[in-house]
Amino acid sequence: MNWYYAKNGAQQGPVALEDMKSRIAMGEIAPTDLAWREGMADWMPVSSIAELKVEAAPPRPETGPYAAHPGQAQPTPVATAAPEQPYRAPQAAPAPVPAAYQGGQPPSQGLAIAALVCGILALVSCCVVGFFNLPLVIAAIVTGHLAIAKIKGNPTAYSGKGMARGGLITGYLGLLGAIVIGIFIAKVGSMDPIKIEKWIEDFTVEHAPPEKQQEIRDQFEQQRKARGQ
Repeated sequence: MNWYYAKNGAQQGPVALEDMKSRIAMGEIAPTDLAWREGMADWMPVSSIAELKVEAAPPRPETGPYAAHPGQAQPTPVATAAPEQPYRAPQAAPAPVPAAYQGGQPPSQGLAIAALVCGILALVSCCVVGFFNLPLVIAAIVTGHLAIAKIKGNPTAYSGKGMARGGLITGYLGLLGAIVIGIFIAKVGSMDPIKIEKWIEDFTVEHAPPEKQQEIRDQFEQQRKARGQ
């Protein structure tokens, strides 16, 4: 079974399994490099592929006429490259390496970022514009669900599930805040102005210091007399 791997943005291969393991053991292929073979759905990091696990062999003592004596420096071993396998045409064309994959870390899902931004704006604006924040709420919820679905479908290519969930939470909180403020405005709008003023007066007096309560009531009474009520 031939393997392909991506190194420094370039696709390499085909490489036989034993040759692939040899290159991994020598460090020519890093654990974060992407690899693929026929039958795999997508490219994956080398460290996450069980077939490419390489166990380190225990060091062997030097023997023979050139073995170093105690106190002498050991000669530096020279690594020899494994023989290249002759090129054979693959049975199927390898899947393309994800263009946005850099450094072995999947990029953040753009929809997740959009969901978080829209959710924060929806939560902040619900206190000011009420139900007029609904476009932001809808955008945060829709993009959040789409982002989570894409990340679950291809976790090796996308990240950002935390941002998507944050966008959903703030979007739903923005919707809840808009509903509460809308109900409050509707309730206050249906009340009689005199009752509203009386409620404001009672609330103000109740939370004022005892020595100021009568003075506040007198001020409200003077305002009503000035309006002829």
